[in-house]
Amino acid sequence: MIQVRCPICGKEIRIEKLEDLPTFPFCSRRCRLIDTGRWLGGEYRIPTLPDESESETAEPPAEENE
Repeated sequence: MIQVRCPICGKEIRIEKLEDLPTFPFCSRRCRLIDTGRWLGGEYRIPTLPDESESETAEPPAEENE
């Protein structure tokens, strides 16, 4: 038996096998759509390191001539 909580609404889910719940790990299609909307809306972000190509194309800081 698989027992988890829906990451959106917190409802407890108990199923025998993953095939029993096609929306796993969500309890319903609605919760799955809410999660998708959050990803598309930018609420969830995966942190990344600065891209090396960005630093190559950036202009070097201006030197002060005094």
